[in-house]
Amino acid sequence: MERIGDLLLEHAPAVGPVKPYPLLLVHGMNGGAWYLRPWLYAAAQSGWDSWAVNLRGHHGSRPVTDLGRVSVSEYVEDVEDCLRQFGEAVVIGHSMGGLIAQKVAEGGRVRAAVFATSAAPHGIRVVTWSLLMTLPHYALAILRSREFTPTREDALNFIGNRLSPERQAWAFPNLVPESARAARQMALGRITVDTAAIRCPTLVLGAADDRITPAAVQRKIAARYGSRYLEAPGHGHLLMLEEGGEQYFADVLNWLDEVTKPA
Repeated sequence: MERIGDLLLEHAPAVGPVKPYPLLLVHGMNGGAWYLRPWLYAAAQSGWDSWAVNLRGHHGSRPVTDLGRVSVSEYVEDVEDCLRQFGEAVVIGHSMGGLIAQKVAEGGRVRAAVFATSAAPHGIRVVTWSLLMTLPHYALAILRSREFTPTREDALNFIGNRLSPERQAWAFPNLVPESARAARQMALGRITVDTAAIRCPTLVLGAADDRITPAAVQRKIAARYGSRYLEAPGHGHLLMLEEGGEQYFADVLNWLDEVTKPA
């Protein structure tokens, strides 16, 4: 584990010829750098100096006094602090991290951005009926901006539906509490993104069996930004941990090679 100020990051140095930019991975709700390791190491093996940040309040990174009240904009600040250290970089965000990456890409420090099974910005509806049915379990926490953790049943149904039983058993205990304020902002479509301000190449990666950020939503995100779009059939929200999911990240890395090579 390495530090940028009080942020904790996992680091995988590049193997072989080094790409011209560092690569930063940003995790989603209730997560951390731990579940992005397959992508972290794959990128490093392809020559990227690869990093995965733990956002504030997650796994000991940038301690907060009240996690439940942390906003998406504060998570954006965490990533921007990393970019101030790195300079221009490639950013890959997953789930909530995908929306964070969209916001960070407004700022001009991003050479290329990937939004993987991403939360949606204002104007794209993402809450499904099945997800709405779970909200009573978390209503008090969300209304009072308290931290929350999904039940095992909800986690496996919505984000772990395509994980092997072994990966399910490994992943669930690693989930950590999340900010209800950030969850509410995303669920209500409160996070606006200036589409015109994103001038770097972008790619959206969707998964056909994703139950929380459906492929239909990913297609709309791609259409909004004019992004390259890839979709993984037979995969769910955590495709980086799913058997066979590595081939789609290989496609992402190939795309990054195309859009970051010198003119």
